[in-house]
Amino acid sequence: MRLFIPRSLLAEQLQIVAKAVPSKSNLSMLEGILFTCDGNSMTLSATNLELGISSTFAIEQQEVGKVILPSKIVDIMRKLPGETVQLTINPENYLTEVVSGQSEFQLYGFNPEEYPSSPQISAQTVEFSFNVKVADFRRALRQTLFCVSNDERKPAFNGLLFSLQEERLTLSASDTFRLATTNCRVNKAVNAGKFLVPAKNLQEVLRIFTEEEETIHVLVSQNQILLSCRNKRITSRLLEENFPDVERVIPQEFTGRVSFDCLKFMQAVERSSLLSEAASNVVRFFISKDCLVMRTSSKYGKTQEKVSAELEGEDMEISLNSRFILEMLKISEGEKCMIELTGPNKPCIFRDSLHDDYLYLVLPIKI
Repeated sequence: MRLFIPRSLLAEQLQIVAKAVPSKSNLSMLEGILFTCDGNSMTLSATNLELGISSTFAIEQQEVGKVILPSKIVDIMRKLPGETVQLTINPENYLTEVVSGQSEFQLYGFNPEEYPSSPQISAQTVEFSFNVKVADFRRALRQTLFCVSNDERKPAFNGLLFSLQEERLTLSASDTFRLATTNCRVNKAVNAGKFLVPAKNLQEVLRIFTEEEETIHVLVSQNQILLSCRNKRITSRLLEENFPDVERVIPQEFTGRVSFDCLKFMQAVERSSLLSEAASNVVRFFISKDCLVMRTSSKYGKTQEKVSAELEGEDMEISLNSRFILEMLKISEGEKCMIELTGPNKPCIFRDSLHDDYLYLVLPIKI
């Protein structure tokens, strides 16, 4: 099989699938990328058996064939000098010659028949399905993914909980110290229910699905989820863990609500955190009728910041982790931010003025 492909196009497509290639595997072919040419299009596929990514793109009429090439092809393609790359694959031993400009490489390929097949989700096995606009789904992921735990000893909190009901999808994430939950509108939803998706795999959705006016088609069957948009597909195994009931931990009554300018508040918190202890990032907040005062003290010194605020309810003092606050403020899109207070040693809730359905709960630090 001999192929002629624009180098920049192939390099771009390889970057899309490369994140699914494991650095090490007991199966040598998994450390490579599957090339499949049907004559008019090329499909690149990679998987680590937990995450799979594939991308299809149009090419001029070419020979039909398949080969698995080592993931080194990603770096090679990025550095080749020519505008076009020629791939010549020996069908007997899959030795592949890569030529571009004055550069020539020989890569030891693998038999494509040994590559694991992509999970197939048929209409008969679908448990849930829906369509969601890329812009809405990306916004919901940004609002929640930062809140997921990285502690592998808490597997349920390594995932993002999907709750599907009629035309609404709710995403929830927690690391046990905080909780983020938001909604987005979906259509053509089939069945209602919940499932848990590994957060690290959903990061690839943000990286790959960037055409915000497009639609993502989502299918869930048994322990797999498939997300497809135009010519790109992502498959992921689901987490078989029990995520806690989100509604049970969200306070329903509040002693006060305070609102303030989001940007000014974020800048003040950033400055206050400069002198906080690295382990806990504690900043103390003193909230009154028209002012919010932040104080930090550590072995490095002391600092104080003031921000104009509007409080409805009782004055309050509360200590919070500044990193937790900044991570939420950096993804906020509204000009205003609100905090709903329940007590000095009880959870508080942050809200974005632009998205009423977004809720971010943070536990206080007891001093």
